[in-house]
Amino acid sequence: MAALPPRRRGRFEILCRAFVAQFFASESVTSAMQLRRAMAGPLAFLLVPALFMPLQMVTTFEAAAVRFPQMLEPLTRLMATVFIMYSMVAVGVIAGVMWDSLSFDRRDAMVLGPLPLGASTVITAKIAAMAMLLLLVSLSISLMTGVPFALVAGNHKSAADVVRHFVAHMAATLTAATFVYCLLVTLRALVGGVSGRHVALASVLRFLLFSGLLCFIVFAPTALNVTYGGRRRPTTLQMQTIPGWSPTNWFLGLHEWIRGTPGAEWDGGARRAIGFTAAVIVSAVATTTAGYRRQLQRALAPSADAGVHGGARLQRAIARLMLGRDQLARATADFVLATIVRNGSQQATIAINAAIGLMLIVGALLRTTGDAAPIIRPRTAVLWIPLVLVYWIGIGLRAAFFMPSDLPASWTFRFNGPLRASAFWAGTRAAAIGFMVPLALVADALLVPLLGFRAAAWHAAIVVAVALAIAEAAALTVDFVPFTRPYEPGHARLKTRWPLYAIGLYVCAFVPARAALHAAGDPAAGARIAETALVVAAALEIAGWWRSRKWQIDPAEEFGGESEIAVLDIGLVVPGALQQ
Repeated sequence: MAALPPRRRGRFEILCRAFVAQFFASESVTSAMQLRRAMAGPLAFLLVPALFMPLQMVTTFEAAAVRFPQMLEPLTRLMATVFIMYSMVAVGVIAGVMWDSLSFDRRDAMVLGPLPLGASTVITAKIAAMAMLLLLVSLSISLMTGVPFALVAGNHKSAADVVRHFVAHMAATLTAATFVYCLLVTLRALVGGVSGRHVALASVLRFLLFSGLLCFIVFAPTALNVTYGGRRRPTTLQMQTIPGWSPTNWFLGLHEWIRGTPGAEWDGGARRAIGFTAAVIVSAVATTTAGYRRQLQRALAPSADAGVHGGARLQRAIARLMLGRDQLARATADFVLATIVRNGSQQATIAINAAIGLMLIVGALLRTTGDAAPIIRPRTAVLWIPLVLVYWIGIGLRAAFFMPSDLPASWTFRFNGPLRASAFWAGTRAAAIGFMVPLALVADALLVPLLGFRAAAWHAAIVVAVALAIAEAAALTVDFVPFTRPYEPGHARLKTRWPLYAIGLYVCAFVPARAALHAAGDPAAGARIAETALVVAAALEIAGWWRSRKWQIDPAEEFGGESEIAVLDIGLVVPGALQQ
């Protein structure tokens, strides 16, 4: 009996470690070293901008403290808002990447349900693991920005003011990060518990969060414009106005309340920040608890959800229309599309690349001077919006092809299909086209509020033709059934291949957009641009058919061996427990 408390603590610790490792688990991570890299890589990406943002403001704060002391407080509040926003977006991105692991799923219930574990132990371990992830990310970012920001902003203040500024910064950023994180945890539990069809929502959230982070990192410095002049030249501090309903104002109020800044607006903001954050924490715990019990019930029910295939109905229809009665090619296309629809790792790869495209679009639009009038008339920076999105979605789709999904599932192709068959390429090509064409139409629909329906419809022919060429090129660069091979570390080679991506962006987005701009109002010229893209797509298809003769399914082999068996060691926690 004396051994029971240690055993309970051991089970809790094992479950915590298992849930933490689940955040970073992927079939592209094949060793403990790669797992550590997978954990450290995103965090390092987030910490570098957090370190340099306060350091680049040293000169600005020094000039404000010496020459314009009346601007020091507004500048401090301005930068505090920037750091609060960065903390919220960064933690949101991490939560978006870990979306599938933020709540219990059916597999968790099927594995843990039969074990001699209390529901409270499992739920507490899951909540503790999620809290550890939040603490690791938010504390790292807050410390990286809080220490230099407190020193820079309090350079001409007392040590007590510097410490108070640091405490205010840590409290505001940590509270803001907790608010966003718990809000996403609640949303994940609600969506997964109600219908189980959270794949599309996860993709949209990842795209928005990745886009927000990239745009914030790249364009936040340009949003701040500080000019110090002499006697005849006024001093200005300009930034885009933040709406009053924005949650950042709540946490800025908490920041200023801790710093001791007088004002009823700061007191009200601090109360709202604390109240709403406490509310979402309670909702996250409650929905996580309810989600586990819901998944236990679903684990006992038969799996008859057609949501995956229903979500790709249009894409599958396009692919099958192109393949005719070739059953092997149709099966390959269905496999590729179903894998993209149901797997978060492939969707995250596509979402990251689409976010890069959106960042480039925002950068091009920010170069527009004056009012919004130039945006709502045809110009290159407007006409290339759908083309840039389509191009980077194609890059993401091609990268996702190299990310394994469920390696043992590839035995279906190895044992039931021929070793050599051009149908594998035909199915992959049809799946790529079926995936790209609807997204091309959605991307072109973004031009409707800017240019009108008629101009957007005229431009859609060019966008779809370019999307076909990109899909053909993506299928041409693979010689295996997507998702069925182990990931090759370093395959992307971004350090060496980025010039190719830049050239591809110029050819696939800038050149067609420029040609469409010159052909505006001339349907014949627009048709020639679309025909050129279709000719390129046809040439790529011929090359793909010729190359498909060399496609070969690798001989069947087992993946992972003994490492496929995962053991929690729940019953072996306390050495010598049986002797007691």
